[in-house]
Amino acid sequence: IMKRTSTFLACAAALVLAACTSESQLPEPTGKGGVRGINAIPGSPTVLFRIEERALGNLKYKNSSSPRLYDDFEYNFNFDIINPVDNEPQRIASVAQKVTKDFEYVFVVTGDLANPTVTTWETPQRQWDGSETVFEARFAHLAESLGNVDVYFYEESGPAPVQGEQVASLSFGDVMDITDFAEGNYRSLVTAAGDITTVYHDSIAGIFGAQTAHLISIFDGNANDTSPYILWSMSSNGVQQRLPDAAYAPTIRFVHGAATLPAVDIYNDEALTNRVRSNLGLGETSADIDTVREEVTWYFTPVDSTATVLFSQTIPSAPPSTPTDLYLTGTTDAWLGINLSQDRASQETLAQMSLYHSAIEAETLDMYIVERGESIADDAFPSLSLINYGVPSSTTGLQAGSYDVYVTELFTKTVVGGPYELDVALGDVVFLLAYDDELNPGSVIIEDVSVP
Repeated sequence: IMKRTSTFLACAAALVLAACTSESQLPEPTGKGGVRGINAIPGSPTVLFRIEERALGNLKYKNSSSPRLYDDFEYNFNFDIINPVDNEPQRIASVAQKVTKDFEYVFVVTGDLANPTVTTWETPQRQWDGSETVFEARFAHLAESLGNVDVYFYEESGPAPVQGEQVASLSFGDVMDITDFAEGNYRSLVTAAGDITTVYHDSIAGIFGAQTAHLISIFDGNANDTSPYILWSMSSNGVQQRLPDAAYAPTIRFVHGAATLPAVDIYNDEALTNRVRSNLGLGETSADIDTVREEVTWYFTPVDSTATVLFSQTIPSAPPSTPTDLYLTGTTDAWLGINLSQDRASQETLAQMSLYHSAIEAETLDMYIVERGESIADDAFPSLSLINYGVPSSTTGLQAGSYDVYVTELFTKTVVGGPYELDVALGDVVFLLAYDDELNPGSVIIEDVSVP
């Protein structure tokens, strides 16, 4: 069963139940139903999903909240974002829904922030008796850039599907009926409707155990994917699983932040025959470089010399379609690479900024962000605090504008780096790097190492 409800900000009025005002007026529930939310608005900030005013989950784009059970009453289900100007929640959509015993309701917000649509998918909940060897699965089409699609779902050890064996044909916003499959490892193939040769997404295998239910959705990819589309599965147990496209390699980007490390050439083989980047200097970054899913050791040598290896770093296996960064840090004869998967996704309502602390002599830092030309006020609080060496800071949101960035000693206004002039527009994702100033011991240099 599927029900569509379109809601707009202008009509997102709160419906207050009589049950909320007086305990004596509460009706007796007859059972519980399940609820969860999905954010399918590309470029959106985190969406706060609420039942009435109670938080159910913070939804980044492509994410689902964990299933939750609630009494079979009627509720308002609300979607909010945080306004970065005043840090207050702003309601973008609201829908009233009667929860029925032993049913699940998935609330999907799509469209754009100015005019969102909420679609409600209503399905019966399976009551497992413990003897089943099957699982439930259904696919949803949430990739707005795609037209109609066919979905094939097949065991990894079995034959590849052929035209006509699709489990569903879907338009944007549709979800297939629940279907049982034998437990096992399954791949998902999404193609153009009626044409299995036009492949949009061919996933790696996911593990699907018996007596579970899975909602598998295709989304448009973003900067956190190297593929144009991506599949995400959410199980009835609240386990979210990314199912990337096997055809798209993971990538790695190198960021040089070790002040005592000279410029380096980078190789991915012990024989030093395959140079992937030459002459990477302090404060510089490489482009994203295709790598492999298996464990890789990277070797760093002096520029144009293979006579010695300055240091090497082994990186664990990475899933397909995943971009990562390797920050070169440390001190003389103790250099190392820190592998990070950073959030590169743009948000249309704000600029995002974080800093990687690679200044080994500076220990823990605070960061202040002030309007261009202003100094740090005596009563100012840090924009980011407790930034420890060897780790990235949390992310802070900024409005479009011109700023000066300072880093200081922890819990003081003693400036050790900056001002660094930063100009940002809405949607920017800025990664800054702090490393030791070798010419001025105790001081820090700040560089912009954002992805181009």
